[in-house]
Amino acid sequence: MINNNPQMKRNILLIACLVFLTVNFVNCQTGSPWFSVKEVSPRIWIIGDHGADNMYLVEGTDSALLIDAGLGVADLASQVKKLTSKPLIVVNTHGHSDHAGSNYQFAKVYVHPADSAAARACNSPEARANSSKNMQGGNAPAEAELFKGKPFNTKLVPVREGHLFRLGGRTLKVIETPGHTPGEIILLDIENKLLFTGDNNNVLVWLFLQNCKPLHEYLATLQKEAAMILQFTTIYPGHGTPLPADFVNDQIACVKGILNNTLERKPYKSFAGNSLVSVSGRASVAFNPDNL
Repeated sequence: MINNNPQMKRNILLIACLVFLTVNFVNCQTGSPWFSVKEVSPRIWIIGDHGADNMYLVEGTDSALLIDAGLGVADLASQVKKLTSKPLIVVNTHGHSDHAGSNYQFAKVYVHPADSAAARACNSPEARANSSKNMQGGNAPAEAELFKGKPFNTKLVPVREGHLFRLGGRTLKVIETPGHTPGEIILLDIENKLLFTGDNNNVLVWLFLQNCKPLHEYLATLQKEAAMILQFTTIYPGHGTPLPADFVNDQIACVKGILNNTLERKPYKSFAGNSLVSVSGRASVAFNPDNL
């Protein structure tokens, strides 16, 4: 039934205006939440670090595994507790500051020995501030989202090829994938055929940084991954959206094209330095021509 009472119409309009103004005032005061959370598969959440990187929380019946620790500028530990009450295991796919930045919020973190020094170095307040400046342009979490706890003297536990994280009904296997860093690892969810890959399988992979392995060694890593392609259906990368398993083949073609000098090479610029970049299919690789 339509109500034609003019006073009631004015009251409804006034209430609507007040709600609009209140919501926008709150948004202006607090901004959007730092973390975004989405359940991408049963008991698997992707935690977005304000668009800078992807972290993944994988829950079994007995425990949960947090894959990567982001920039470290907001309270990741509290965010994880909102999603699971299971005992938590934390692992870094590699030691860069956008993947190991929140290590200080946890008592123990697994990381490959070749990347442990990098993971330790990026956990100083200065390193976190620098990383956030580069990747967030000075954006910062709201006061209520800052980590207020006492930082841990985090124990870094070495993890190597073949290590199994048994979560209860769900087993994740560590696979060594040197390239982007010497100690990069990926994790295979065996039962569910899912692969969590850090920066090994992004649509754009950086292979020009100072500690990157030579391009031909990264090719061997990708070929190792392709040899197990029937063991996974979906790639969950450290940046960007999920990818199909056959994306690895595009990466192999890209690296081979660079090594054979059959792909066009274009200049590439970033806050981390300048390089060249080549593209093949869905895959791009930014590389140092002196480290092939």
